[in-house]
Amino acid sequence: MTQRKDNNDLFDAGCKNDEQIPRSFTAFFEEVGEGTKGEVKVILNGMSQLGDVINDNSYTNDFYRYHDVFHYTFAAVLGWSPCSRAMMRRKRKSYELVDKIEDGARASITEEAISMIVFNEAKRKDYFNNVNKVSKITLRIIKEMTENFEVKVRSAEEWERAILKSYEMFRLLIKNHGGKVEFDLITKEVAYSKLN
Repeated sequence: MTQRKDNNDLFDAGCKNDEQIPRSFTAFFEEVGEGTKGEVKVILNGMSQLGDVINDNSYTNDFYRYHDVFHYTFAAVLGWSPCSRAMMRRKRKSYELVDKIEDGARASITEEAISMIVFNEAKRKDYFNNVNKVSKITLRIIKEMTENFEVKVRSAEEWERAILKSYEMFRLLIKNHGGKVEFDLITKEVAYSKLN
């Protein structure tokens, strides 16, 4: 597999197309439950469902059902998301060690843990509404948690941008009871629009 040359390279640049995270994709977040029992399903490019239908898994209505937007934003902004790879069936099976380590259970659990750590901070800060900083402690913890994975080359500033962008999308999804989010790995941009 081609090794990364710099921070702008995509981690899976040397892989077959079906083992790469799509360079651009659209996720449709559709509410399928009602009220505090709300559930969300995510549809990739308007065709196939990504992962399971998600609820908050909480005693309170905290909208965690939209948290997959964090994973897809990490994929777009950082070029890294073992959870997105699993949901999209884009694991790098052609490279045994990469498949086991970078795309394996430990990497996915790490990403989920990062999502939860950040979520706990975000809840205290109105989901980062009108906030342009993630705590240095949280960013340090993330850097320590990922030091054994390919994403270790991403800076705290890149993580902060990915987190704040994901929460911008998260707030819009909550406000509009779902929506369409477009992700671009080349430009590292993420854009929201309402469902028709």
